[in-house]
Amino acid sequence: MTHTLTDTEFYRVLSSERRRLAIEFLWDAAAPTSLATIAHAVAAVEAGVDPAPRALRESVATSLRQTHLPTLERHGLVTDDEDGVRATPAAKRVVRRIRDTGPFGLRWSEGYRAIGVFGLCAVVATLAGLPLIGGVDPLLPAIVSLAAYAGTSAYHAWTLYPRGSRSPRGSAVDEEWHPTGA
Repeated sequence: MTHTLTDTEFYRVLSSERRRLAIEFLWDAAAPTSLATIAHAVAAVEAGVDPAPRALRESVATSLRQTHLPTLERHGLVTDDEDGVRATPAAKRVVRRIRDTGPFGLRWSEGYRAIGVFGLCAVVATLAGLPLIGGVDPLLPAIVSLAAYAGTSAYHAWTLYPRGSRSPRGSAVDEEWHPTGA
């Protein structure tokens, strides 16, 4: 059982939408969860209605029990014991990569956009001669925002690929669970 997935393993393990939904649900649950509860949540997302039809819930439960949860367990992303199924700490890296979120729960694209907008506004403010910043050379806010962008990019890459590995790295529990795309 490995806790570090290569890129190939990552994409193979998460090529199934049911596995992606299951690992996200288990991460958000943050507690041992029964197979029936996981199947209910995954089936509801697949059907687009809650509760999902009984036949679909049963089909999802069967595929989770026979295929998907054993695959996730084999790769160290979940554990299954008498208390139920739970996500392991290694699942954090996978869920963060699925959701494309940074360390503060923001999407990486939102962080990059904020840096760009802030940098642009700061440069325009210096060129317009606004008080407090008008006396600053416009090159300074441009350099600062580019440095922030570069630093964020480096950190983003580091969180996806830790030292010595080409594997993905890495929430609070909501009252109602919603998968990434919903």
